[in-house]
Amino acid sequence: MLKEREYTLEKISIVFQVLITLVCFTAVWWFGQFSDEYRAESIHEFKNVLIFIALLWFLLLEQFKLGKMTRTTSYLQLFNSYFKLISIGIAILLVINIISGYKVLNIKSLFLFSVLNLGVLTAYKNFFFLIMRFFRRRGYSIRQILVIADKGSEDYIEKIIRTKDWGYNIRGIMTGCKSLISTYHDRFKIIPERKNLKEVLDRETIDEVIYCKTDYNHDEISRFILECAEVGISFHHYTGMISKVHGKRIRRSSFSLINQLPFVTYMTTPDNYAGLKLKSIFDFFFSLFALILVSPILILIAIAIKLEDGGPVFFKQERVGLNGRRFGCYKFRTMVANAEALKASLMGQNEQDGPVFKITMDPRVTRVGRLLRKTSLDELPQFYNVLRGEMSVVGPRPPIPSEVEKYKRWQIRRLSMKPGITCIWQVSGRNDIPFEEWMRLDMQYIDNWSLWQDTILILKTVKVILLGTGK
Repeated sequence: MLKEREYTLEKISIVFQVLITLVCFTAVWWFGQFSDEYRAESIHEFKNVLIFIALLWFLLLEQFKLGKMTRTTSYLQLFNSYFKLISIGIAILLVINIISGYKVLNIKSLFLFSVLNLGVLTAYKNFFFLIMRFFRRRGYSIRQILVIADKGSEDYIEKIIRTKDWGYNIRGIMTGCKSLISTYHDRFKIIPERKNLKEVLDRETIDEVIYCKTDYNHDEISRFILECAEVGISFHHYTGMISKVHGKRIRRSSFSLINQLPFVTYMTTPDNYAGLKLKSIFDFFFSLFALILVSPILILIAIAIKLEDGGPVFFKQERVGLNGRRFGCYKFRTMVANAEALKASLMGQNEQDGPVFKITMDPRVTRVGRLLRKTSLDELPQFYNVLRGEMSVVGPRPPIPSEVEKYKRWQIRRLSMKPGITCIWQVSGRNDIPFEEWMRLDMQYIDNWSLWQDTILILKTVKVILLGTGK
């Protein structure tokens, strides 16, 4: 997905810069020293030139690699790149002017266009970097990585540190190299090379593992790939060595560029970057719209809960999200205020196998709570979690930490996608489905994820709510 992410963002950036360039040329043409009568006569020339500029600037931006989203150059180098690009573009437009005799390409207009375009494009790129830095430093969209390194890896580690705008944060460095330990022990968590990778992945919040040792060990790489695949964590290693790993757990391998260095990536999670970004955008706006639309219902539910026993309206519980991240999950309170304290006395009535606790006629559930559960309205506050980026509208349900501790290793992979309000389990029988089957349904969702599948699950969830088949 790294390769697709970089490619997609670069193309979006180039297209946006082309649009900015066309706006600059249009502004110069419209506000130039021309009469309305002149504009009417030159509109055909203007349209032709606009198309040509769009194609020319797209090629030049590609050639100068000004679509890249990483801050790898200084402000002066960035200005020089845009100056060279625009100089070449203007020179070509002057040649077109000589050949065609287009009045819209007169020297005065081209000079004003070049100055405006240079200023706006440079300002756009620098503003973009400032915005990226602002969000990255506040922890948004940060990928937590584990670097497996040796004495030849220091240059690459420094590259990751220098390019923070791309969104990588070194969670730890696994190494046995004394020089690396001495250099980075004050800045990063150092994990001994002899440490079991499985234990590290289970204990730490890791999104990706990057193997950048110069001394390759085929057996070690193969083992690491399989261990990461078990829990849905992406594994990358230098293309200097291609590891042949077989097995159904390895969904795909692909070539990626990470900080401009070539890696082979192995992953068992969806790698449709554009689709996943659309999913995130949909989550935000759908949740915002849903909360506004049902706000009168939220108020009525809150009043009903308060009137029944005077206890708190909301129930906040720690849940486990993407790759082990902890967050507070919100629901309308459907049980008595001391429900958690009563849970131990009811464990013998648990109707679910595995680590999950479920009772159909749970005595702790209030009258209002029973209605909320039947209609699934108790889940509505979780749209707030979606707005915060902790959950998605569709995805595996977020478990509590005590449940995750009892997971079999293959079941941990359900944490490799952001948890959701609804998923296949919610529309397929819920409590009537055994725990193991529930886990397999979540794996099925992850392995076959698509925007179309999310749409179908949302529609099925609406049907469940309207029929009141929840438990």
